[in-house]
Amino acid sequence: MTRTAAGPLASTRLWDNPDAVRWYRAFCRKHPRYLQANAELIRHAALEPGLTVLDLGAGLGGTAVAALGAMGGQGRVIAVEPARAMRKAGARMADRRITWHSEIPDGCRPDRILCGAGIWQLTPLAEALSLLRDRLLPGTALCFNIPAMYLGEPDPPGGGRDPRLLELTARLAQGEPPAEAPESWEPLPDAAGMERMLRNAGFRAEGWDFSLRLTQAACRDWLKLPACSAPLLPGLTSKERAARIDAAFAQCDPRSWRWERWRGWTAWVE
Repeated sequence: MTRTAAGPLASTRLWDNPDAVRWYRAFCRKHPRYLQANAELIRHAALEPGLTVLDLGAGLGGTAVAALGAMGGQGRVIAVEPARAMRKAGARMADRRITWHSEIPDGCRPDRILCGAGIWQLTPLAEALSLLRDRLLPGTALCFNIPAMYLGEPDPPGGGRDPRLLELTARLAQGEPPAEAPESWEPLPDAAGMERMLRNAGFRAEGWDFSLRLTQAACRDWLKLPACSAPLLPGLTSKERAARIDAAFAQCDPRSWRWERWRGWTAWVE
């Protein structure tokens, strides 16, 4: 487990390899899930030219690039990505106005802290939120999003033979031992509990939500990410896991899809 000034981060082992970079990049090129999630995150972050933005769990830089665009290119982004392979790939792809770090730099006092699809990796979460609050001055904010399912809220069904997209993982689990939770996994609160944590940390939180369509193909390609496939199919190489996922997908209805609801908060410091 790696500790940063924001609190301990979940293990980066499954993200710190070239396979993670390759599968994540392929997913983002083929499917709009993270593009849409980033757009909503940026829309609720109230960015303006000249701000300093801290992007936690920056991945390959998608959120950071979107933040620069929202500021009209007039601002700077401090991208924090503890997984070395992801960080190196992101630094090659992203704008030079984005600086890359393995942890939050000492003395960093940003105008906004963004965390796109990754707040649950800060553990223990209540402590991490308090530490992030300590970095922010009045008038600044933390803005993050999270799939509502992670907070215990079921998604409404979509369409096709498998309108909740359960068949693919069920087929993969046949004959396999139960999937193990990540070593640093901490149960998340529900939405009300998240808001209590934010209040207790000293934030005034504004909640928001959005929904997107998640297709069977997107589910297939998302499962190929090592962070998803390694716990589900232990003991196999990344290539072997991908082949197993493709074989299971061939038995599913490719037209199936479901709604995926996301929760988000813009947490202000007053």
